[in-house]
Amino acid sequence: MARNHWTILGELDPELNDKITAWRTQLVNDNTKLERKYRELINVAMACILKQEPVILAHAKLAYQNGATKDEILGTVEQVLTMGGFPSFRMAMLTLDEFFHEEEQK
Repeated sequence: MARNHWTILGELDPELNDKITAWRTQLVNDNTKLERKYRELINVAMACILKQEPVILAHAKLAYQNGATKDEILGTVEQVLTMGGFPSFRMAMLTLDEFFHEEEQK
């Protein structure tokens, strides 16, 4: 598995990585207007539109860890069809297929 961009940034520019990490953490922790589950489902939808496979998977896992059901994640991905069309939907379904199977095995 390829290293992710945060690991690479941490090695190349630890100071910038620390600043970005602190900013991201604050955004996640300080946003109380929406429950974390819903914020992660929104992130799944945005990642689908951008066709970012690792981001789709990361935020689907976070949504699941924060209480989203398989049906809610699937419903989010299905909603992507309205704005992102079939290419975005296809990418998401292929990405989430393995995740859903892994969760069923637990």
